[in-house]
Amino acid sequence: MMENVWYRGGTRGGSRGSADPPEIEICKILYVQSEVFLGKKHVLDSLVRHGNGPENTLPLEDQDDYTRDIGYLNIAEYSTNFRSDNFLNNICYQPEEVFPVDGTPEERQHVFWVPVEDVYFNLAKTLESLELEGCLNETTCLSTPPKVTTVDKGTSASIYLDNAAYRTFIFDKFNVSPVEMESAAVALISYQQRVPFIVIRALSDLAGGGEHSNEVATFINLAANNSVKAAVEFIKLIPSPRKYVSFASI
Repeated sequence: MMENVWYRGGTRGGSRGSADPPEIEICKILYVQSEVFLGKKHVLDSLVRHGNGPENTLPLEDQDDYTRDIGYLNIAEYSTNFRSDNFLNNICYQPEEVFPVDGTPEERQHVFWVPVEDVYFNLAKTLESLELEGCLNETTCLSTPPKVTTVDKGTSASIYLDNAAYRTFIFDKFNVSPVEMESAAVALISYQQRVPFIVIRALSDLAGGGEHSNEVATFINLAANNSVKAAVEFIKLIPSPRKYVSFASI
């Protein structure tokens, strides 16, 4: 649809979990500087043959289809029996294939981190004093008031993450903060069409890093409300006459 309408920029908002250390505040608003997809394609297509390691060439790597340069997950390191190997072996993470609108037709390019538009990111920094909702009702409130901040990296995937070990791994490996399932799609199509975008996320849970059960059932509505508020206030900051036209998808 983006190819057939007048579209100059995009925002992606919503709620999702945090891969930051557990002390990060729930319902905190994050404006993300770059986005990556750690998803189904990477997990299935790059599952490494048992017995091979990062020193072994991946199938089709010589044709520039796959790479070992970005990082890999050694599943055996997360076994509860550290004396044993693991037949699932390693997962190598891969960049996405894109065909930018200003590129050579049918000539693919690869991208792993998709950078956010600098103008949008700098505008987002001015919202760090925005007051957010901290209570669900008269009796249920967050222990720490939520706030707005900017972070370096976020990730999307085709899984709902509620696992402390994998949460810690992707934070240590890639320094990602929000983990969700949608924003990379907006990032990639914006990158392909060469239009600016930004990701706005309110943290609804700790993605498996909390001491008790997943927090999303309790805080998803509060997080969503805060995300809408942050997105609306961000759109108001876009200069008029508008150099960019934005939409929000919540």
